[in-house]
Amino acid sequence: LLGALLVISPWLLVQGWILVGAPTPDHVSMPACPDPTGNCASLSPEGNVRMDGTYATVVDASVSEVWAAWEAWQAEEDLTSVTESTGDHGERFGHSVAITPFWRFPDDVVVEFTHIDANRTELHLYSSSRLGQNDIGVNPDRLARLHAALLATGA
Repeated sequence: LLGALLVISPWLLVQGWILVGAPTPDHVSMPACPDPTGNCASLSPEGNVRMDGTYATVVDASVSEVWAAWEAWQAEEDLTSVTESTGDHGERFGHSVAITPFWRFPDDVVVEFTHIDANRTELHLYSSSRLGQNDIGVNPDRLARLHAALLATGA
C-alpha cells in the first residue's frame, strides 16, 4: 500500500495544485489573450493570436447551424459545458472546459457566434490553459480543429 501511495503521490500533488490554483473562471463575455502569451490562442475578425495561417472568420451558415456544429465538436472532443447563452440579436456564447487525459489540466474553450444575416455567422474563438507558461501548441491546434469543424457547416 505504501509503495502504491509513493507511486501515485506526484499525480495526487498535481491534482491538489490544479484544484487550488486553477478554479473555473466565470466567462460571460469573450476573453482576450494576454500579450505576450505562450498558453492562449484566439481567432476573431479583430485578429488572431498564435494561429499560423489564414482563417476565415465568417461562415456561410446560420448561427443555429454553427451552434449545432459547436455542440457536435464539443461531444467529439469530450469537453464539459460550463456556460451557454443566447443574446438579444441571436448571437450565441459558450464556455467549455477541455481536460488533458493523464494530468487532468483544465483548458478553457470559449466561442461567440454573431449573426450577420440569415446565412452568415461571424466567429470568435478562444482557447487557453489555466496553468503554466507554455501549452506546447495544444490551444492553437484545438482552435484549428474547431475552426475546420465550424467551416464544414458552410460547405
